[in-house]
Amino acid sequence: MPDYALMNQCIYDGKAKEVEQMTQAALAEGRSVKEVLEDGLIAGMSVVGEDFKHNILYVPEVLIAARAMKAGMNVLKPLLTAGGPSSQTGRLLMGTVRGDLHDIGKNLVCMMAEGAGFVVKDIGVDQSVEKFAAAAEEFKPDIVGMSALLTTTMTYMKTVVDGFNVPGRDHIRLAIGGAPISQMFADEIGADGYGADASSAVDLFLYLVGKGDAPVAAAKKGVVLKTVAAPVVRPPDAKSTYQILYWQDLPSEIKAWDDFEEIKVSLPALFADRIDVQAQRLGFTKGDDYIAQLRWGDEIQRSGAPADVAAAVKAELEAASP
Repeated sequence: MPDYALMNQCIYDGKAKEVEQMTQAALAEGRSVKEVLEDGLIAGMSVVGEDFKHNILYVPEVLIAARAMKAGMNVLKPLLTAGGPSSQTGRLLMGTVRGDLHDIGKNLVCMMAEGAGFVVKDIGVDQSVEKFAAAAEEFKPDIVGMSALLTTTMTYMKTVVDGFNVPGRDHIRLAIGGAPISQMFADEIGADGYGADASSAVDLFLYLVGKGDAPVAAAKKGVVLKTVAAPVVRPPDAKSTYQILYWQDLPSEIKAWDDFEEIKVSLPALFADRIDVQAQRLGFTKGDDYIAQLRWGDEIQRSGAPADVAAAVKAELEAASP
């Protein structure tokens, strides 16, 4: 019998090759596509989504896990499209609205929605209401998801919402998200819901298709230090090890740990903005292309507890930032 717990862990750890091989092996044993999809891939990504929601994992790690999940999905997709049994949660059409070329956040939502069992069609960036409508006519989605990063483009979401408030399209649920978006804005324009982050967006999608509870309102993710509940007594000369996660040569995240705890700190938004600009300039905006640029730096030891080391490294990176 396939070891689905191990497959789940491989997805969590971002081991794409192992997930692909285990998916192939499970099918070779005669396991059903539905079983492999649900117990192997969807179950693995659901743990990733929960840990992302609770700030145990951050965006780069979720992207890497999603790539591993997609390696398994690539094995299953020919069987699913050929009419084999599937666990289709719903159909999701995603796009970034007209005038906005940012799509890294949208790509993450698409990958996590696939991991929750949705059939996803991504129509890309800079999409007009006419293109959303044409894609919906062809794809027949249950949900249309829209993203925007710029305040100057977020207002176009209302144009799309209004474009779907017509006979023949008014049964489709509309969800929005992105850095400048809020629940108040979603209510103002008549959208059916708002996702503060990728995990919250998937919770919303499940609710909108009747397969999940009403999502709890969540704030956007910021810098969170994850520490153990009980106080730890360290010797005066205690040291911690840290690494910096880079997108190419641009820092994104800091991880610091010792024998007692591990700390992860996301750098401020300006660092993410620089990565986004660089990714757009080089054309690395699609999921796999973007993920391939991520790498952890060398492990370095430094005096202090993990929280202190992470805070010091963060301050040094901010000070050195132009």
